[in-house]
Amino acid sequence: MGGIKIGKLELGAVPRVVGIIDGPMKPAPLERFAGRGVDIFEVRADLFDSSVDGVIDYIRDIRKSIPAPLIGTFRETDSNRANRAAGLVSLAMYVDCVDVELGMPKWREVVDAVPESTLVMVSEHDFNGTPDLAGLDDIVKRSLDQGADIVKIAVMANCPSDVTRLLRFTEDCAAPLVTMAMGDAGAVSRIIAPQFGSLFSYGYLNTPLVPGQLSAEEIIIAMKQYFPARVK
Repeated sequence: MGGIKIGKLELGAVPRVVGIIDGPMKPAPLERFAGRGVDIFEVRADLFDSSVDGVIDYIRDIRKSIPAPLIGTFRETDSNRANRAAGLVSLAMYVDCVDVELGMPKWREVVDAVPESTLVMVSEHDFNGTPDLAGLDDIVKRSLDQGADIVKIAVMANCPSDVTRLLRFTEDCAAPLVTMAMGDAGAVSRIIAPQFGSLFSYGYLNTPLVPGQLSAEEIIIAMKQYFPARVK
């Protein structure tokens, strides 16, 4: 699947690697990660020990030396619940893609305010299991109705057949899709999901955030081995 760009980076031609910034890392190590093969960085604003304005100041700073596209993500916490929609709107002005959870309160307020140049990724996380094919299809349809340019589905794999079902669905889905299976059984999906059409794979830069998550460096090494078309 081609024709989609995040910033100036084309998605779909080769698998891309997203490195997760879970706190205010300095530009120098981010530059090294980019040089090793991280294509995109996700700024997890909810994990920063600062206000959204502080995160935006950080984004402005790293933009000076990091040419890679940025995804802005602001998961709900007890402390940000009341102002999360406004925070996402603010983030959307400074990133190339904003992650809006499926069915989040005030999602329309967020999506309607996103600049035309910024992609909307609608995400759904199931930390208990993997829906059946009809359930996965319903997630995609509802995400598109919510204004998704890209649909992200993360599920918990309780057995290998859960991973197989997710990959089969990814291969057959016509919508721009990012998929991954969490848990030990799902770790392999971090590497092979792009073979089935997933646009990119997330890897941690510091510490894993969910079970089965691989480091960005592990994913890059595997991508070089199994996806010859990837040039890094």
